Amino acid sequence: MVTFTYLNKSEKDLWLPRLFDLLYQNMESIAPLEQDCRGSLTQFLAEVSPALDKAPRQIILCLDGNDLLGYVQFYIRDTLLMVEEIQIRKDHQRTFLFYRLCRHLINVLPKSIAAIEAFADKSNLNSQNIMHKLGMEVIVDDCSSYPHLFHLRGQADTVKKYFSRMRK
Repeated sequence: MVTFTYLNKSEKDLWLPRLFDLLYQNMESIAPLEQDCRGSLTQFLAEVSPALDKAPRQIILCLDGNDLLGYVQFYIRDTLLMVEEIQIRKDHQRTFLFYRLCRHLINVLPKSIAAIEAFADKSNLNSQNIMHKLGMEVIVDDCSSYPHLFHLRGQADTVKKYFSRMRK
């Protein structure tokens, strides 16, 4: 049975390598990381672990028992939801799981969220297409810190309507 739960931040050292493995497996064919897997893991842990120490930063895990199927990493700042990462295990991609995960996220958000932002790798056309379908538009196409990414923004109401009309 698929469940959604917030990552217990006291267990981040256990979960972060598993989250990275999922990210790495998904991205190696779409947008290969510049470093080898071990170097990329070190960089991932150095960035994500301290970020999780901040209260607004959250991760929702999608599990089947103890089996990690996916996750969404995000934070909320005022009326903005910043989605930093959504990953779904390859054998569950192009299923209804992505919609269930997003719907869960939308349902637990404060009602005050007005805008949603996210980044998409320029070589990940599937991710870009999903965001465009949700009404998100590129606001920065050359992030100086991350030149391989698009920065997109959309209205939360549009995204909420999309996921509210979807079946459970």
